[in-house]
Amino acid sequence: MSRFINRGVARQLAVAFTAGGSCFIIGALMGWPAPTLKKLRAADTPIRLSVLEESWVVNALYLTTMVSPFMCGALMNSFGRKITLLGLTVFPTLSWILVFFSRSGAMLIAARFLAGFWVGGCSTVVPIYVAEIAEPAVRGIVGTFAVVSTMLGIISAYVIGPCVSVYTMAAVNVVTPVLFFALFSLCPESPYFFVMRDQHVAAAAALTWLRARDSVTSELAAIQGSVERDAQTRQGCFRKLFSLVSVSANRKAFVTVEFLMVLQRMSGFSCLMAYSSVILPSKVGPFTSDNCTLIMGIVWLGSALICSVLVDRVGRKPLLYFSSIGIFVSMLPTSLWYYLDRETSTDVSGANWVPLTGVLIFGLTFTMGLGAIPSIYQGEMFSSSLKGIGSALTVGVCAGSSALSVSVFAVLVKFVGLYAPFLLFAAVGPATFLFVYYFVMETKGKSLQAIQDELRGEELDR
Repeated sequence: MSRFINRGVARQLAVAFTAGGSCFIIGALMGWPAPTLKKLRAADTPIRLSVLEESWVVNALYLTTMVSPFMCGALMNSFGRKITLLGLTVFPTLSWILVFFSRSGAMLIAARFLAGFWVGGCSTVVPIYVAEIAEPAVRGIVGTFAVVSTMLGIISAYVIGPCVSVYTMAAVNVVTPVLFFALFSLCPESPYFFVMRDQHVAAAAALTWLRARDSVTSELAAIQGSVERDAQTRQGCFRKLFSLVSVSANRKAFVTVEFLMVLQRMSGFSCLMAYSSVILPSKVGPFTSDNCTLIMGIVWLGSALICSVLVDRVGRKPLLYFSSIGIFVSMLPTSLWYYLDRETSTDVSGANWVPLTGVLIFGLTFTMGLGAIPSIYQGEMFSSSLKGIGSALTVGVCAGSSALSVSVFAVLVKFVGLYAPFLLFAAVGPATFLFVYYFVMETKGKSLQAIQDELRGEELDR
């Protein structure tokens, strides 16, 4: 029996890792402006950008990221999670092709608009898909694969970007959507989607393959019961939106996920990812700002890997507590250093390692908790009938918070000083700690049905 269980877990891990590969593409799309903007400011650049165009190159992606989830939420409930993801690959492919042929800022901005459809779509569908194909014992681990893949994609941009032209970078990256399409085509559709479409034979076949055992009757019955119990809310978009705020269980799930996403983005992650190479000191010991950006990406990746090991052992909430403390401890001295350096006559050049150290500690603690776990909750907390609209709203809130964070960062830097946004980031730490303590439930080791029962206040089956 254990042989079959182990084989089933291996299949679930392989499928989730393949689905998470879509986030490698997200990481590359989100990360390439950091090393590229410096090159586009050089005298011999083939594309000259104005300050306004630079800001649009960064933010254009977030605008379509806010729009695409609503389209994708409907598509994944109509055509399936798998077909939706496969169809979305046209957007990153076209985006990289447009970057390759770009000769103006407008073309780069258009490429970023196209990229946002992929970022928003994947961020909507992937957490739902991996949560639905995985059993409770490994759902936390597979939920972190998306973050790990995103960090790998960001690092690839940080490694390739400084070494090659923007056109070569585009030519290298256009291969990844094609490779993802080929690999993910081999993966099964979610059993939940088949049950929602009354395709019970197909659901049983998918679940049997994923669990690598002949009998999946009890789990399939639990899925059917959960879907049937939620069926009354499948009455159209406006009824679903009303259900999210009017039904206590749905409201608690929605508030938990949305607030965690807002806190995640307002902690400074989006700003550091986009502007790290231009806000860190130009030289820290032997390291240039590009070197520091790469080191930061490697730390993020290592932290995401640690999270994947710990999340199903220690739980979601302890990692969120650790993350919130780390954000405060790292960002407060960083803010103080920038205040002394930019706003006073104090010479702190001998301690120019402080910002890099702060950013590295932030990356280590952020990615281990607040960076990874909100996406896990996104896949776990919504009932089956509300997953599409709930996940779409979550990604929209996430993208909007990212755009707001980047905009607030720019405004504070211009009118107050570079220390001010880091002070704001530090304040997110205690805010996250309090929110998690009072409002967030632990989901470690619980089935999706048990989570819904707990949200409804029903007694869990042990």
